[in-house]
Parts: sequence; C-alpha cells; structure tokens
Amino acid sequence: MAIVFQSHGGAEKERAVPGPSVRAGRPATGDVAVDEEADFGYFVPPLDAPENYLPNTAETLGELDELGEMMIDVVATPTSEDPTEDSTLPPVFTYWGQFLDHELTARTDREGAISSMVNAHPPVASSTVESQFRNARSPRFDLDSVYGGSAVGEGIDADVVKVISGLRHPTLTNKMRVGTAVDPGPLPDNLDEHRDLPRYGQVQSSVRDAALRLAQAAMTPEAFQKFSDSLPQRAIIGDNRNDENLVVAQFHLSFLRFHNKAVDYLASHDTGWIADFSSAQALTRLHYQWLIVEGYLKGVCDPVVVDRVVNDRASHFFKFRAEFDARRQNTRLGNALPLEFSTAAYRFGHSMVRTFYDYNKNFGRPGTGILPRATLRLLFEFTGGGGRLDDDKKLPKNWIIDWTRFTGADPHDASDGEPARLARRIDTELAPPLHTLFKEGEDQANQQLKELFKNLARRNLRRGYNLRLPTGQALHKHLKQTGAVQSSPIQDVSALFAAKPDLKNFLAGTASRFHERTPLWFYILAEAEAAGGNRLGEVGSCLVASTFVGVLLADPDSALSRGFTPSQSPLKMPDNSPIDSIAKWMRFAAVMQ
Repeated sequence: MAIVFQSHGGAEKERAVPGPSVRAGRPATGDVAVDEEADFGYFVPPLDAPENYLPNTAETLGELDELGEMMIDVVATPTSEDPTEDSTLPPVFTYWGQFLDHELTARTDREGAISSMVNAHPPVASSTVESQFRNARSPRFDLDSVYGGSAVGEGIDADVVKVISGLRHPTLTNKMRVGTAVDPGPLPDNLDEHRDLPRYGQVQSSVRDAALRLAQAAMTPEAFQKFSDSLPQRAIIGDNRNDENLVVAQFHLSFLRFHNKAVDYLASHDTGWIADFSSAQALTRLHYQWLIVEGYLKGVCDPVVVDRVVNDRASHFFKFRAEFDARRQNTRLGNALPLEFSTAAYRFGHSMVRTFYDYNKNFGRPGTGILPRATLRLLFEFTGGGGRLDDDKKLPKNWIIDWTRFTGADPHDASDGEPARLARRIDTELAPPLHTLFKEGEDQANQQLKELFKNLARRNLRRGYNLRLPTGQALHKHLKQTGAVQSSPIQDVSALFAAKPDLKNFLAGTASRFHERTPLWFYILAEAEAAGGNRLGEVGSCLVASTFVGVLLADPDSALSRGFTPSQSPLKMPDNSPIDSIAKWMRFAAVMQ
C-alpha cells in the first residue's frame, strides 16, 4: 500500500517508508489518496522475435520523432478548427476517459530508471519492465480519487488519515466537502454556486498542517516551498491530476455532488436505506461502475466488442493475468494491467482533445459574453495549479461548466463557425495545442528537450518504444490467434492513408518499415480512423473493453459482478426514471440544469 503525492509526468522522486511492501512517494502535487502499488505486464507474451517489435536502432527513434511531428492537425489555425475532425461523440467522453485513466494508472509518464523519453534508446528489456515498472494506483474502479482510499496499512500515520478526513464535510459528516465559486459571474445557469472543488484554503488548519508535514517529508526544500505557497488554492482531492484542467475538475466535482444528493434523497424518501455516508458511497460507486460499461465503453468502443467481452467474462484479460503471474512469480505484486493498454491503446483519448470549446454562455455561444469560446489553455489555467484563480483562491462563477454543451443534452454543430459540441475524431491527428503543451518542459534548459516534453505525440511514441511494446500488427495477430478478435492484422498501414500522401509515403519509406511494423499507439488510432473515427476499431475496442471489464469483474462488489442496473437503485430522477445516462447523472447531482 502506498500514499502517493503524484504527478502526471516529470521526474520521479521516491521516499521510502519502513516496511518491505510500502512506498510513499509525495511529489508536490497534493494527492491524498492511500493507494496500492500494482504490476504492469505485456498482453502479448514477450518473445525473442524481432518482427514483433520496432527495430532496435537509434534511427527508429528519429523516425518516431518525425512521425510525431506529422500527427498534428495542419488544417486548424490559431483561431479556428477543422470541422472535418469532429466526431459524433459529445466532448464529455474525452474527460470522462481521463477521469477513468486516473482511477486505474499513474506514473506511466514519469522519467525514471525504467521508463524514459529522453533516453528512450535502447529499449528496456521486457523482463526488467515487468519486474520493476510499477503502477502507482490500485487498478480498481473504486473511486479512491474521490474518497481517498482505505487509510489502513503499514506507514499510514495520523497525518495521512487527517488529510483524508478533510475530504469530508466538517459538520455534515455523511457528505463530501465541496467548494463554492465566487464572483465575478454570472453563473451559466440557475443552479447554485457550490460547484468548485474543495480547496485547502477552506479546510481546518489541522488538515493543512498535516498536508504540509507529509509534503515536507517527501520533497526537496525548494519543492516544498512551492507547495506551501500554493496550498490554499490546491484542490483537496484523492488524485490531484483531476484538477489539471477545468473539465475534468468539474467532472470530479459531479461525484462529490452526486454523493451528497444521494444522502439527501435517502433522507427524504422512504427507501429503506439509511441516509448515511456508507449508503451514499455504495450507490455512487454502483451507478458510476454501471455507466462505465453502458455509457462510456459503449460510446468509445464498438458495442459489439463490448458485449462480446462482457459475455465472455473478459476471459482474455484473466488469461493475461494468469500468464503474467506465471512469468513473474518471484517479483509480482498482483493486479497487473496490460502495458499495451496503459501506454498505447488507452491514449486514444489524446486525439479527442479540442483546441476550443463552447464552454458556457460566458465563454461560448451566443458570443455575447466574455469570450466567444474557451481555449484549451484557459481550461488549464483556471485550476489550482494553473495560476489564474482569483485572490480568494476559488473558481470564478463564470467558469462553472455548462454540462448541457458537453453531454449531448444540447447539441450544436460548427456551421456557425464556432466549436461544435463534439469531441474530435479518434484518429492520427492531434489538436495543435498538444504539439506545444504549455505546462510541460519549462524546467528544461536544453531547447531540444523542452520541445520533446511539449510534444505529446513524440512523448507517446518514444514511451512505447522505450518500454518495448509490440507492434500493432503483432498485437493484432496475437488477439486473432487467441480468438479475441475476428479481423486480420493490417499488413500495410500506409494503405489506409491514400488521402494523406505525405503520411502514406513517409510510413512506407521509413527504414524502420513503420507501414508493416507500426508503433502500437499509431496503429490503434489508424484502425479507428479507417472506420470513421467515431469509435475505436476492433483491436482498440478489445484491449480497452477487456481491461475495463476485467478490472470490474475482478472486484466482487462491482456493479458488473453484482449484476446491478440503475432500475434496482433506490435513487431516481424526479420523474421516477432510473439514472441511466451521463446526462441524468449530472442532473441528479444538480450540476446540470
């Protein structure tokens, strides 16, 4: 079990806590969740078959960088987007996916001894990766990012428990703490202003002092000073990555509000349920887990593949875990997740990120508010670490999200020249801001390293190479041979890009032969693009759905294991209908009108 103050990227810093299986890593990012370490392993059993991997040469790394540079949308401009890149998925799916990623994995993007973008060549040996590359999250959909996890275990002291207690309302202890937005307004709707994440500036001094002691024990003096200075505006949530952009922050807030509304509902309706913390937590988890399969997975994946995986009880995922355990009997921690999922397939969401959003009436349509649209950069800046919160260290009312524009409840296309209320397509083109990530690489003195850290596509491609992921064709072949998918591998990926001759010719002309030995992340995106970009293809769907469904079935208390459906829940909408969509979730939580 570990208490993790973790970051999304950057260099890794660890501080040992006594005990052979306990690690406390506390970078200056403010996480408070107690968590367990777990394993990563290869879905495709490691083989000494060179054709299953990218060529192990420095030239391969250079060609990966070239490919990363080509994966940026060149049609978009600083003031407009390419409407042909719009998918049919509402934009909530982009940030819903990010929230789910933070539930399952952490530390996959850090520079360390095992995984490095800077020193990506030569790749790390598969045996070293499986024995030493660790997941810093418990791979369960248990909402530890919301509730803080179970504060029990060696090395879990009173300060850890005290900080976790700060997640709860100080007097209404059955409820979760939320924050209150402040002027300037106006609000985007007629709902209340209690729609900011809870922040350290509003908690008891004993909670802040405990957080400072934990941070000081884990950080350099310089990092601790920065942490201390910024503490008032930092969100007090289990995983602080959920405050790195405003959409995922507001999505996280919906869980706090859903929990609290569940307490209120059980108190005001004769359901037989006790209106306490445990009941609200259990029901919040069950509704959330049901929506993972029926809402999220069946949106971003092929529903036929999702149903196949569910009906098969994720047999290929559990076969992967059994094979991994057999390979790593002396070094395994347990609860392994596929590296092909965490460092390739599940990064499909990066292609769905927009440059601009129709965020609310203040930063979006009808264009008579403050700005005609919200830029991605602004959505990162109006967070605890973004530097744009006001002197009160709280979210301005005018930045509360209008979820009707993100969930499909109030759709709008781009025919008026403004951003469609849709995610970008799942394909091989990323929005321009992901070519120059404004918060990354600023501490790099070397300009080339700075450019690398800022380019998300290059980072993803280098990481996959460094961790010795199989090629897309090798994974596809393995899935086909084991009966997990029905389609055959794409032998020549370049043939998919007749409409993109520069990309087609580049892939076919690489010394690394990327057209037939394709980087896995790119292969997953290319497969989706060939099918229209509105969802993952069969290979991507299989890997994502197998991991999610397997994780749920591995938990005997999950909604899927229990056969839970929203119709069985005591919680209902005002019209007595079940809470069976993400839009209804938001309305029940009273964060969407």
